[in-house]
Amino acid sequence: MVENKNYTITLIKKILRLLLILGVVAEMIFFPSLPNFYGCVMAILSLVIFSYFFKLKYIKLFPFAFCMYLSMFLYRFLPLIATLAEGKPITYGFERAYDTFVYEIILFLISSLAFYLACRHNAKTYQNNIIKRTLFKLKFFEITPEILWGMGLIGLVVRLYNLSTGAVEYGDVGGKFLVGLDYLMFAPLCLFFPSFLNVKFNQKKLLWLYTLVIFLINIASNKRHLIITPFGIFGVLSMLFLIINNKKITTIISPTKMIIGGILLFVGLNFLSNVSLAMLYTRETMLYNQELRNNANKMEAFNETIETVQNEQLMDRLKEIKDKIQVRKTQYSQGWTEDYVDNFMLERYANMRITDETLYYAEKRGYGNKQMFELFQNNILALVPTPILGFFGVQFDKTELEFSRGDFLYGSGYGMYRVTSHVGDGLATFGYWYFILQFITFFIVFKLLNSFVYLANETLVYAPYALMNVFTFLGMFRNSGGILIDVKFILRGYLEGLVTYLIIFYMIRQVISFVKNIKK
Repeated sequence: MVENKNYTITLIKKILRLLLILGVVAEMIFFPSLPNFYGCVMAILSLVIFSYFFKLKYIKLFPFAFCMYLSMFLYRFLPLIATLAEGKPITYGFERAYDTFVYEIILFLISSLAFYLACRHNAKTYQNNIIKRTLFKLKFFEITPEILWGMGLIGLVVRLYNLSTGAVEYGDVGGKFLVGLDYLMFAPLCLFFPSFLNVKFNQKKLLWLYTLVIFLINIASNKRHLIITPFGIFGVLSMLFLIINNKKITTIISPTKMIIGGILLFVGLNFLSNVSLAMLYTRETMLYNQELRNNANKMEAFNETIETVQNEQLMDRLKEIKDKIQVRKTQYSQGWTEDYVDNFMLERYANMRITDETLYYAEKRGYGNKQMFELFQNNILALVPTPILGFFGVQFDKTELEFSRGDFLYGSGYGMYRVTSHVGDGLATFGYWYFILQFITFFIVFKLLNSFVYLANETLVYAPYALMNVFTFLGMFRNSGGILIDVKFILRGYLEGLVTYLIIFYMIRQVISFVKNIKK
């Protein structure tokens, strides 16, 4: 079957253990306190549990579910390392430290159990279920470089169109359909690893040029996650490639290139950090409310961002202001804050202060709050397409939901789209029943993600759709909309993604076939 010994896994485990030891020792020396000790316990438990699943068999057979599980681990492990790197304790700004760490440990145990049950390594898991067999018959696992480039072109056109039209309103079926095709612009990036697709492709320079193009286009969107997505896809696929093929990184990249790459990575991350800060400044000056964000000229926003990055004096002033804000640590009674770690990339996967803050507001509202539950019901109803609601005579104004669950939990400033945590939002909505409901939803999500791997003649085939969305799977647990995001994926996102992908796939395939016939 699948061997357990693996060069990359062994190396990563050693690095994680070293970071944990150094982190715990440093935390207890520089920030000795019982709450910080609890944070260290959470990090230790998370690594111990994660190490059990960090094996070749799970990554090779269930790579996409593993990516989601990896994000769950990172959320409990990274806070200790990220805060120490910035000279802060893990409980920086916390007001509910004990509850935060205890509930996050419980949720990680539940998440791990769901992953284990959904990805059990036995004879049955090797069999293709009815979903996989159906997808295989629909040629969901087939692809060619030409089709990938066609998808990328469609994705770019859609991205440019969306930039020109602004945000999509509730009830705009066509707009929502196009937004759902954004990910296609990342399709050609899968060609960096053609072996995953069982195709041949060697034009890497063209791929790097394409990556640069979509990077520049996404700056205009003023959305930081779109900027880092192409690099995130490349990073995750690189890790999967090294692990699944059991290769040492030195056999692919020479030590000299690794050093040069490390320098470029350092410079690149610094540049991305500056771009991120400049984008926030652009939002504050040009896009400071929802109406402006919807109707803004994206080229003007792009130019403003680039000019800000190039203005060294302004950038220095923005960094100075940011540092002063961090010194004036905001308490929850003073207003909403997401200040925890400075690095915008780590902030996406390590901001545990969101859990602490949402627990604070959940306690104020009361666990199992009736209004939070009613909002959840309305959020579920809003998943039903407007034409279908109209067909059944259901009158439902979706524009009344133009705010996030984080906004509602906070209680004011609707339309700011504050993020929420799984634990805080879950307890506020369902009380302690939340943990059972979350276990069920995680189990189903893991199972659905596993349907993107097909076993054909003792060979594992990975769905191209899943490969181009691999970075999305890594972010499925991050602070956003809580359990609602998982339910959305189960009830609508999964099937909608499959259908739209297959429509585009067959459309491009027909066009390519037609062009080839004309040439004949």
